[in-house]
Amino acid sequence: PWVMWGGIGALVVGMLVGTLLLAKAGRDRRPAVSDVAPAVTGGAKRMLSFLSRGAEAAAEGVLQNRRASGLDGALDRAGITLRPAEFVVMAAAFGVSAVALGLILAGPIGGVILGVLALAAPRVGLHVMTARRRTAFKEQLEGTLQMMASSLRAGYGLLQAIRTAGEESPSPTAEEFDRVVVENRLGRPLVQSLAAMADRMEDDDLRWVVEAIDIQQDVGGNLAEVLDTVNTTIRDRNQIRRQIRALSAEGKMSAIILLALPFGIGGFIYMLTPDYIAELTTSTLGIVMIVAGLVLMGFGALWIRKIVKVEF
Repeated sequence: PWVMWGGIGALVVGMLVGTLLLAKAGRDRRPAVSDVAPAVTGGAKRMLSFLSRGAEAAAEGVLQNRRASGLDGALDRAGITLRPAEFVVMAAAFGVSAVALGLILAGPIGGVILGVLALAAPRVGLHVMTARRRTAFKEQLEGTLQMMASSLRAGYGLLQAIRTAGEESPSPTAEEFDRVVVENRLGRPLVQSLAAMADRMEDDDLRWVVEAIDIQQDVGGNLAEVLDTVNTTIRDRNQIRRQIRALSAEGKMSAIILLALPFGIGGFIYMLTPDYIAELTTSTLGIVMIVAGLVLMGFGALWIRKIVKVEF
């Protein structure tokens, strides 16, 4: 009973603290934890704020000793407005909640399994959010360059064209171009800000645009025509990229089905006849077969990924 009640208490506290910090992730600034008003009142609210501030201070001390610039850059690339310490506290809170939930539902084994999954979830989540943000930026770049070229033909300067593109474009293009404008106001050269944006987005097409702008500022010329030429190249590359994505979709779906099929069939058999499939987990030969199957599945996944991934 004490394990159950302890797990329930840890689950409630972890979920509240995690939700408290998760509510900030969509904001445009990085405030302190005390700025967030959770859906609790009175002493509970003050207690949660105290726990959040204490956990955040401890996380900041650890991250300062370990130089958290890498985590800060990862959060920046993913578009998450939380500070590194707040993100660590949020991940730890949900990790405690996952372990507590596993203890309640399945005992120590469930707690370990959910704890391992919760430990890997923040890194995977950052990677997925960064990849989606970069993909959205690449899809929007074609229209953004067209907008900049039109602004330049209308008589705007380059910085005004960038500001207009930031105001009229959707996220994440609007956020990145607004950042370039702000950095320029703070004294950073415009080309350096654009190059930093290209590095954050890991976009080779944008790097071409930055190089074209840099050359145009040195030798002069009609920048609108240069952007049109580069935009034509980018449009052709995007067309080829979409064709490759359509042609490789079948291979990717086949890989997903083949990798999920053994787990699905194994779970179905376990639900019908647990004793039949228990031989795989209770005998040495069964464990060896499971390990060998997982290794072969890993090699197969890498092989399929190599086949369907086309670089150009």
